[in-house]
Amino acid sequence: MSANAPRIGILGCGAVTQWRHLPALTALEIQPTLLVDTNVARARELAKSCGDPRVSDRYEPWAAEMDAAIVALPHHLHAPVAIDLLRRGIHVLVEKPLAMDRAQCEAVVTAAAQSGKVLAVGLMRRFLHSARWLKGALSGDLLGPIESFDCREGFVYGWPVASSFFFHREMSGGGVLADLGAHTLDLLLWWLGEPESFEYFDDSYGGVEADCKLHLTMRGGAEGIVELSRTRQLRNSAILRGQRGEVEISLDERRLNVLSAKPEKLLSYEAGGLRGDGLPQQLFRELFEAQIRDWVAAIQSGGSPRVSGAEGTRAILLTQACYAKRRLWELPWVRPTGETTVAPVGAA
Repeated sequence: MSANAPRIGILGCGAVTQWRHLPALTALEIQPTLLVDTNVARARELAKSCGDPRVSDRYEPWAAEMDAAIVALPHHLHAPVAIDLLRRGIHVLVEKPLAMDRAQCEAVVTAAAQSGKVLAVGLMRRFLHSARWLKGALSGDLLGPIESFDCREGFVYGWPVASSFFFHREMSGGGVLADLGAHTLDLLLWWLGEPESFEYFDDSYGGVEADCKLHLTMRGGAEGIVELSRTRQLRNSAILRGQRGEVEISLDERRLNVLSAKPEKLLSYEAGGLRGDGLPQQLFRELFEAQIRDWVAAIQSGGSPRVSGAEGTRAILLTQACYAKRRLWELPWVRPTGETTVAPVGAA
């Protein structure tokens, strides 16, 4: 791939660039041509691990040296920077979320269409073997009509952030729903289609939420729950139940696989060359490699990436609808006065 790869710049040198994008590019034998960050010292340090590309605090003077760019900036900058890059004729892979709201999403998608350049969105769970197998099983009506679902994801937050933007709503767009939930909701909408109605609860008292719960009814009739947490270890899996069976897949990066099926014989089903009981071993870092490989292939072929701008918009619209109708989730370890008390983990 390295011989034919586009010249790729990375805008934003935070934790996701250090721990995900740069290792993925290295595994694919692609050296970035430019690293951009307002913290130039940090960018220079990261550059040592990837062939010492050009380093700058701005991308505009060096735009001509890029064919493509990975946008890994604070969320509020995703849309304006992606639009500018596309108008300059540069292919773009935007870390999730694509943008902050519907208008921004539409503006980015329009810019991509007008430029003829490839726009991909960093929802790397679409490259999970288990998620792809389940999508195929649902398309093949393996489980029958889906009646219910139960998605729970949570852990004590420990992502090695390089800045504090995650905790400022005006820059991040929200808390755990906008962050972790972007992936969870994207898979759910990909599997089951659009929502019909919902009720949403979170623990925000003015800042970004750390815990939230979403009750959803889908247009296809399935009803279920999505629970997310930055404070508690949850089950970290998705369960889908149909009239003829149910499947549970892991959403935990330490064990990426199908966990169970009832009846178990469902696992012998083959979809897209994948069998539920014979999925290749997959490491979390490989999802980023697959995502970049897919984006580069779309650039080289003139095709479409697996997660387009339109696909990347769907979860954002649901997230924004939830925030617009949020209700306070009165958790047992939080007192209305703002005083807190310790409760057992998982006591919700």
